[in-house]
Amino acid sequence: MEHAATIANVHEPPSADEPCPKRPKLESTEPEHPSILDEHGDLRLCVGADHVDQPPTYLVCSKTIARSSPVMKNILSGDFVESRHREGSQGEWVVHLPVDQPTPMRLMLAIMHGDFRQVPETMDLPTLHTLVVLMDKYDTISLTRPWVRAWLNSAKISRDHAKLLSVAWILGDLALFSTTSSHLIESSTINEEGDLIIDLISSTSGTEGENQASQTGLLVNLTAPLIPTSVIETHVERMAIKRAQWISGGIVPHLQLYEALKRGDCGCRYTSALQLKTTSPRCRALALGSLVQGFLDMGINITKANPTSTYIGSLSSLRDRFGKFEIFVERNCEIYNHDDCANMRMTSKSQIRRRIHRLNMSLTHIEPDYEVRLETQAKKTGLFSNWN
Repeated sequence: MEHAATIANVHEPPSADEPCPKRPKLESTEPEHPSILDEHGDLRLCVGADHVDQPPTYLVCSKTIARSSPVMKNILSGDFVESRHREGSQGEWVVHLPVDQPTPMRLMLAIMHGDFRQVPETMDLPTLHTLVVLMDKYDTISLTRPWVRAWLNSAKISRDHAKLLSVAWILGDLALFSTTSSHLIESSTINEEGDLIIDLISSTSGTEGENQASQTGLLVNLTAPLIPTSVIETHVERMAIKRAQWISGGIVPHLQLYEALKRGDCGCRYTSALQLKTTSPRCRALALGSLVQGFLDMGINITKANPTSTYIGSLSSLRDRFGKFEIFVERNCEIYNHDDCANMRMTSKSQIRRRIHRLNMSLTHIEPDYEVRLETQAKKTGLFSNWN
């Protein structure tokens, strides 16, 4: 949390012996009539002077907000003498919060004062993100508990994955953090320098290359201040590793088939003597050629020692190509029977489907250190019950 002195500026009327402090900006823009959160309130919060010309003022109960927020408590009654309301003062107690956004502050104060009529049942992602940033700053995330599930359900339709990742991290939504991370891995690509390209906002057309970030720094900026820089840097490294592991694992059945075809193990038999195995040069060439060419079309040279190192596309695109991939074999003729060849092809496709399912599950795995942090937040918001 920020040092209390850096969060608020406090204005109290000077005594007769003190010179009048100069606050032309704050005094000239402060509205005459405050928004009343507590009609018996003893404190005015002037919020958002850095954002609006006429920053609103909220009349609140200092004890209520101090009980609700440890940060507010430090501001109002901590070790900072300038933050305290002097006994016997004839003027009003005013705290200026110029950096904070007025709209989320108004909602947070309404929740603190129990004015639940002002709390929306649904919330879009930008609004939720702005509110969560403020509530994290003032250590009031636990106040979201009655509405957090409904808010998240309505916000999840967004495709702003940086904000989704940030909100999931702070609110402790394990499932949302997992699925968002998985999407980022599946949609990421590699540029010419070998850097991971992260698709932060899905295009409606599904075209790769739009709204993408080639640097970890951009994702760091877009997830700040909710997710620490070190967490995002580590997360990007882990995403790159998972992407590489998925590609390497997904190609294994094809590599096994490639090696079998190179050895001439094509499954051909003589039509006149089905018990005898043989290799039809034409069938072998057809199967091997379609396998190699099919992968070349994907950007992978399966004949190389490390074939997946050259793939720069996305996992979602590769998975789609795997699903449509066909290996061709000869049809039965007078000399050769190719029933086993066809069965080999179908067995290979079945193995690939099972392997891809397992690989997809691995993308949603959350590492233990992240899970511990998410669990801590989920216990604050009440989302931990969803984990079981």
